[in-house]
Amino acid sequence: MSQKRIAVFGASGATGREVVRHGLRAGLEIVSIDRAQPDEADRIDGVTYRQGDVLEGDFADALEGCDAVVSTLGVAFSPKNALSPPPLYTQGTANILDAMERARVDRIAVISASFVIDQPNLPKWFKLTVVPALHNILEQMKEMEALLEERPGLRWTAVRPGWLIDKPASGDLLVEDEFLPEHAFRCRMGDLGAFLIECVAHDRYVGAKPAVGAPEEEKFESPLALGEEFAGL
Repeated sequence: MSQKRIAVFGASGATGREVVRHGLRAGLEIVSIDRAQPDEADRIDGVTYRQGDVLEGDFADALEGCDAVVSTLGVAFSPKNALSPPPLYTQGTANILDAMERARVDRIAVISASFVIDQPNLPKWFKLTVVPALHNILEQMKEMEALLEERPGLRWTAVRPGWLIDKPASGDLLVEDEFLPEHAFRCRMGDLGAFLIECVAHDRYVGAKPAVGAPEEEKFESPLALGEEFAGL
């Protein structure tokens, strides 16, 4: 694999940091693009930092010299966002695609969610409680996937993880086309970051919607675990 330069949107977030970590480990050049730049003390050696707000302005210059884009933009779950999520997946992604076109970059991998379609392998309690609460956010994700499919010449991947868990990569990630593998309800952010890098570094899953996840211990998959995680938001 020849060295590639990857632009990462949302690199300061939990999954974004994992993408940066795994990208550097794979020998890639990483360009972090965020609305606000980190303090010098918080910057990572080997990462180029550029400023860009996906909801404002023209940031095509921030993509100069990049071979691919990874978007880890996401809407945190909260009552306010559940009712009226900011348009990061829709307008934000459209602006990224416009900037990519101007910068002549044609490869992108984004984070969607497995829950944008009915998942037979989801626990029933999760389907009846959490999925309906995420309706407005999931609708934006569906629109984002449609935006990718509608762009001529774009080489895209929409990764559909299970319910995210803030843990390092286990290396046990399971992958299926669109639908979560059996018993793969959760997805570690570390594994998701590594998978996104794999997609753009090796041009895997182009034009696809891979669903990814892995089995976890019961204490991480129960309704109690969900309640504790939401309580900590």
